[in-house]
Amino acid sequence: MLQVAAFNWWKTWRKSWRPLLAAGGLGLLPCAALCDDLAPAGPPRPKIALVLSGGGALGLAHVGAVQELERLGIRPDMIVGTSMGAVVGGLYASGLNGAQLEAAVEDVNWAGVFSPEPDRDKLTFRQKQQQADFPGTAGLGVSAAGILLPTGAVSDQMLMKELRRFTPVRTRIDDFDDLAIPFRAVATDIATGEAVVLGSGELPMAMRASISLPGVFPAVGMDGKLLVDGGLAANIPISVARDMGADVVIAVWTPSDLLSGSEIGSVVDVLSQTVSLLILANERAEIATLTSRDFLIRVDTGDIGPADFNRSDDLIETGRVAMASETARLAGLAEERPPVVYAESGTETAPVISFIRIENTSRLDQSLLEGKVIGLVGKPAETARIDEALDRIYALGPFESVDYAYEESEGQTGLIVRAVDRVPDAGRVRFGLIVENDFNTESDAAVSVDFRSAVLDSYGSEIQARATIGDFNEIAGEYFRFLDPSQNWFTAVRGEIQNRPVNVYSQRGFKEAGFDLTYGLAALDGGYQFGNIGEVRLGVELGTGRAKLNEGFAPFAEVDVDIGRLVATGAYDTLDDPFFPRDGLRAGARWVQGLTAIGDNADFQTVSGSVLSANSHGPNTLIGALAAGQSLNGTAPLDALYRVGGLFSLSGYRKEELTDENFLTAQLIYRRQLLGDSQQIFGVPLFVGGSVEFGDVWPGSTGVDAGDVRFGGSAFVAASTAFGPVYLAFGRSEGGRQSAYLLIGRTF
Repeated sequence: MLQVAAFNWWKTWRKSWRPLLAAGGLGLLPCAALCDDLAPAGPPRPKIALVLSGGGALGLAHVGAVQELERLGIRPDMIVGTSMGAVVGGLYASGLNGAQLEAAVEDVNWAGVFSPEPDRDKLTFRQKQQQADFPGTAGLGVSAAGILLPTGAVSDQMLMKELRRFTPVRTRIDDFDDLAIPFRAVATDIATGEAVVLGSGELPMAMRASISLPGVFPAVGMDGKLLVDGGLAANIPISVARDMGADVVIAVWTPSDLLSGSEIGSVVDVLSQTVSLLILANERAEIATLTSRDFLIRVDTGDIGPADFNRSDDLIETGRVAMASETARLAGLAEERPPVVYAESGTETAPVISFIRIENTSRLDQSLLEGKVIGLVGKPAETARIDEALDRIYALGPFESVDYAYEESEGQTGLIVRAVDRVPDAGRVRFGLIVENDFNTESDAAVSVDFRSAVLDSYGSEIQARATIGDFNEIAGEYFRFLDPSQNWFTAVRGEIQNRPVNVYSQRGFKEAGFDLTYGLAALDGGYQFGNIGEVRLGVELGTGRAKLNEGFAPFAEVDVDIGRLVATGAYDTLDDPFFPRDGLRAGARWVQGLTAIGDNADFQTVSGSVLSANSHGPNTLIGALAAGQSLNGTAPLDALYRVGGLFSLSGYRKEELTDENFLTAQLIYRRQLLGDSQQIFGVPLFVGGSVEFGDVWPGSTGVDAGDVRFGGSAFVAASTAFGPVYLAFGRSEGGRQSAYLLIGRTF
């Protein structure tokens, strides 16, 4: 620390007294003793510029190039970067050394950057329920004007979060020359196609603008311009370095190979090749300006592509190798200079946040947003703490992005939160696929569409509708209204019409009869949400329908279904994923009272409950689950009976094969993830595993009998996809019952 302070004092002192010393003023020590750059020994040292190209993941090779320059004792006087070169260059210029750069890029959650859904623990409890009910993530925005296509396939929320995480805490910078190393980022004005050189403002935002790959990330509005990836205008911005006064340019180039004629077979290939040719044209123009004093370091990345962010180690090594190939020539640029002062992770002095101002363009009540960040006031401006608070705002739903900046006012540091609405009054439509196939007698499939409106009021109320068409048909809608700005108290009005098959099996598992059930249901609920971890609700359900025999033989050709019930539920959910959880707990309880006085088929009462716990170590996850239900009095009608059977519910049996008034099931499931999250940028996580299970159903008079159960188990491979979970499994239970399963998406 004393060394750093002494060096900073020396720089200031030398700058202040240089004119007097140069004039021989004050009769003090000779100038050469104090100002090494005024000594008449040899020509002045050339100004060295490090120019880093764009190239997607290939730009991670720049980290290795920086490390090799450090090993040679060469520190550039300025850095210019485009796209990923701007990210690496900006972090290097802000004070990170080569080792810290490598740690930073390896610590980035690249899978999250390209799939920036909020962590589940940030979602409201209602959003958790919606996520579990409808797993599909593919969707589009819709409004009265029609379908709204996004300006980028991926939100930049996580990208900005990562850029800020590794940038030292600082307020707006008036001049990037004031960084540890002077820096410029290059972006492209999408309106004119001209290069835009960014040399001031917020450093993370400058890097973000430079990396705005069209079609992937949204364009960035800045100073009246709409900026996209700088590679379209100047992928190797050598001319920018010249304008900064560079005498010697070290340009690190990470080219990607063009497609051959035989490899171009689709419109996507044609568009990709067109962009590559445009970039190559501006690269050649810049390279042509290099002189014999300059260096062009061409990085050979082999079979690694621009999307292979999971191969950071290999890419960094290619950068080292490419730079090392010029060691003999580069050695002439190394010389003794004042010590380089790099930032040490966690040592930056963070200002205390004295005030917060929220720029909220959504309809949500300001107090709802303020409640998420109020705890930051009076605390140091630590990136992790700020990200945690802003993630909770972003997870509320209607925002395109939630970002922040610092503001200095009267000697105090304020946090300016920018919560930008996607499109006012625009809802969102998601699409889903459902497949259930046991490769024997049952094969059901359907497609589904889920619509969620824009927030309807300042509390975040909304309308949700869903339609499913196929072997299972459904039309459902709900008006969900929050009653307070804290989003605790709520009421909901919902209705649905369903048409679905209901099968009856023999004791040996043969299908004896098939019914076609059609019914309509209306419900009114009210309840309270406990933050984002649980809720309780009480409601009344009214409905009517009929089940008609359409296959096989049964005592009745038609069965009337009338519903008039009071329903109370409680739920708790801290799982980190609804379908492939690694950690957390989910529990629920349900009480039903059927009343003939309000239209039900029978007076009856049932109660049920379930609990599931997930725990992980590395790629291994162990899940334990238990569920039970019992008839308390009366005789439950057919539609209120409990159903057991299918994958993980006595695997080997048909889906819902066992039916009665009481049930018990328990499962112990082991699952192993085959590839890590960092390897799933454009792929899907894959899993293998197995389960052991027991359970059964019993008539109402006997209740649950844990001493009389059936045993089963399964082995499976699974994947997490845009349509939800996919399982290919084989199950077997005692008595020789066995079945194969293919399940995709939400089950019926």
